[in-house]
This record gives sequence, structure tokens and C-alpha cells, in this order.
Amino acid sequence: MSGKALIREISEWIIIFGAAFILVALLNTAVFSTTQVRQTSMKDTLVEGQHLFIEKLGYTFGNPSRGDIIVFIENKYPENYFDRISVFFTDVRDIFKPAERKTNVRMVKRVIGTPGDEVDIRDGKVYVNGKELAEEYARGVTFQREQPLPVRLKENEYFVLGDNREVSKDSRTFGAIDRSQIEGKAVFRFWPLSEFGPLK
Repeated sequence: MSGKALIREISEWIIIFGAAFILVALLNTAVFSTTQVRQTSMKDTLVEGQHLFIEKLGYTFGNPSRGDIIVFIENKYPENYFDRISVFFTDVRDIFKPAERKTNVRMVKRVIGTPGDEVDIRDGKVYVNGKELAEEYARGVTFQREQPLPVRLKENEYFVLGDNREVSKDSRTFGAIDRSQIEGKAVFRFWPLSEFGPLK
């Protein structure tokens, strides 16, 4: 093989790998991704070590609903699609770092309040727009914490709680999250195989 032919073949492979990487980036930021549960805040719904399928396309054309289990980035507010591409590249760079050293810290919580809702916690129970929520998924007593309540959620604000109420760090501590922080909806548990199935 001549030198020119070798260079051309190498260039073609670089283009193929580059195109594949870009395709993965687009799919990861706009269509789907996966994540691993590293917290106890969603127990018993989710437990540490489980792997989840995150669907993103639905939130591209719509918004989270009350009861959705969502994944969001803590303390980061991607403003546009290019910001989300940047998040993907940061994830790739940090892929071999231990969880405590990763740049993008993700949390898994349940949506309790959506824009326009009034959320309150009284006597260990959650109220949305004056009505007590029936929360068969909740574990433990729901205590109020640092954030003053009731709160009326503004445009693009979401109130989230972990199902394991007595240990969860959530909107009772850090307040409502912004729509831009939300990456997608956790819809399916694919590992371990013994717990394979859709989330509720």
C-alpha cells in the first residue's frame, strides 16, 4: 500500500469514527441515555446499583408531569442544545473518574409540583394546590426542612422529592429546580435482570 493510500484510509477511518461519535452525542443529548442509581433517596422505588434507561425525546416536545421520575443535573443550567453537547463531552472526559469527582452531578427524584402549583408540607404529608397527595411510593415521614413553605412555583420551576423522605436531599433543602436542569424521564430499569421492567 502506497503512502497516499494509507493516509487516505486512515482519514476515512477518522471520519467514520468522528461521525459515529457525533451521532452518539446527538442521541445522548436529545433521545436517550442511561444512568446508575448511586443514592438511597429513592428507596424502595430505586436502590443503589440499579441501571436506568432515560428517555429524553418526550421532554424535547413536552414537559415533566407530576409523578414522573426524572434525572437532572445539580447546580447546572444548560441554556441551549450546544450547552447539552458540552455536558456530553464533559461526561466523556470524566467517564473514568469516581462518582465523587465527576463534574456533572446528577440526581434522581420524583416530580411533585409543576409550574403554577402551590406545594405545602404539613403534619408529615404533602399538599399540592390544597389537596393531599396520595403517595403510595413514599417511604417514611415527609418533614419540612430549610425551604419555607408553602411555595408557589414560577414558570419553569419544579418541586421534586425523593421517595425515601427521611434521608432524601431534595426541594425541601435546595428549593425548586429549573426546567433547564432536567435531562429526561427514568422509564425503565434494565439491570439487574432480576428487577428488569418499567418504573412507576
